[in-house]
Amino acid sequence: MLELVGLNGRGEEKVEGYSKGMKQRLHIARTLLHDPDVLFLDEPTLGLDPVGARDLRNVIMNLQAERKTILLTTHYMFEADALCDRIAVIHQGRVIAQDTPSGLKKNVRDQSVVEVEIMSVPRKLLEALQQQSFVQDVSIQDLDQRQVLRVHTPEGADVIGRIMDLIHRCGATAGRVVVREPTLEDAYIQLVGSISRQPNGS
Repeated sequence: MLELVGLNGRGEEKVEGYSKGMKQRLHIARTLLHDPDVLFLDEPTLGLDPVGARDLRNVIMNLQAERKTILLTTHYMFEADALCDRIAVIHQGRVIAQDTPSGLKKNVRDQSVVEVEIMSVPRKLLEALQQQSFVQDVSIQDLDQRQVLRVHTPEGADVIGRIMDLIHRCGATAGRVVVREPTLEDAYIQLVGSISRQPNGS
């Protein structure tokens, strides 16, 4: 079991000296002692450093190779995309979508995502973007001292000029601009956003 979870050779050490990631892997080893067919993993990488989280994801992939059935909860969409065969999206206690990762991403496959770094996104900019015919959805991600404005659009890079013009007219200053393909996180945001925009919010 220790070899399976990447702790081979560490069995003689006291657990008190383990890192958080090593303790997480040890918990999984303990869970596997009776060779269960089904494992429930509740946010197993939460709070781990990037190396520990990567190692634990490798453990989960090893368990998949052992033909174990794993029910995994996570808030990390890239993790769900990498590890899961099927995904259920839960919002406010209800399953609002259930499909394969690629099936969920089909909802946003005909879109591009334009990301613009801005020190502070004015509310009037969001309102102006939401009124544009080329905008499918718009959201903000907080990153340290700046924000990232995300515009979902079917028109790709062709709308950058119009977005930059709106940013300028609203008194904001734009930094780095990126156009990318949509991810599972984008599909999740659109699913949850479409529920939230309904009149009764459900």
